[in-house]
Amino acid sequence: MSRAGLALCCVLLAGCAALRARPAGPLVPAELPPLEDDLDPATLRSAIERTRPVWARRGDAASAAAADHVLAILDATADPQARRAAVARAFRVVRVRDPLLLTAYYEPELPARLARDEVFRHSLYGRPPDLVDVEPWTLDEACTCRRLSGRVEGGRLQPYPSRADIEGGALAGRGLELAWVADPVALFVLHVQGSGRLRLDDGSVVGVRYAGSNGRRYRSVARTLVARGLLPAGRTTMPDVRRALAALAPGERDAILASNERYTFFQLSEGGAVGSLGVELTPGRSVATDAHLVPPGAIA
Repeated sequence: MSRAGLALCCVLLAGCAALRARPAGPLVPAELPPLEDDLDPATLRSAIERTRPVWARRGDAASAAAADHVLAILDATADPQARRAAVARAFRVVRVRDPLLLTAYYEPELPARLARDEVFRHSLYGRPPDLVDVEPWTLDEACTCRRLSGRVEGGRLQPYPSRADIEGGALAGRGLELAWVADPVALFVLHVQGSGRLRLDDGSVVGVRYAGSNGRRYRSVARTLVARGLLPAGRTTMPDVRRALAALAPGERDAILASNERYTFFQLSEGGAVGSLGVELTPGRSVATDAHLVPPGAIA
């Protein structure tokens, strides 16, 4: 697919009120696309119905109303062309200004143990009870800041320990360990993906889901490897990154991984993968977005 084609994949349907919330951002008016869909309407309905309660909890009446309107269109119109016309009447269509890279989502599967041993010694941590998430817009509706996470010390929100701090034992001894894995790079990939599966020694598989992060900035390990001359620019696929990390001494490898201060906390779970909104993802429908580009949970 061409880069121009990638940009068109990110067409966003938003109510007027939702657009006014981000007036000068990266979203620009777009022509109504064909809206050809290779999936069944039931999965679109499922994705919207799973996300709508998030808007309701946040008091986002405009987004909830937009979701209801899409559901009403699905109920009233079985013909694809009729649905397209109804969408054109009800919504303004916008797209992200610049071409984007779209990537697939997958759930990595890691061999794991529920008890630590000499091989399985890298722990997955559950969410610490002192981790606090703050949505700035709930305090100031004009604020477009990203979600903040940290811990309260002395009546003030302070940064939570970084990846290096946590790997160095900042959370050890607090009973937060959920499971142990043997491969620190595979664990790092799980942190980036946000959910996955653990295959235990008895052959059973346990889901592991996102339960929050330390709120630190995400930094691409691939970029760090390129900046340090350890990986050629343009050769930054996950297999490339794995090979580059495997060639390093453990200490240097760990330092590279620690350059990404973001650390993910998990919970053991059944069911499908859960995204950052706490909603189960819908295969073929859920899209990973950058909150600086597209409002989380927007209908695309």
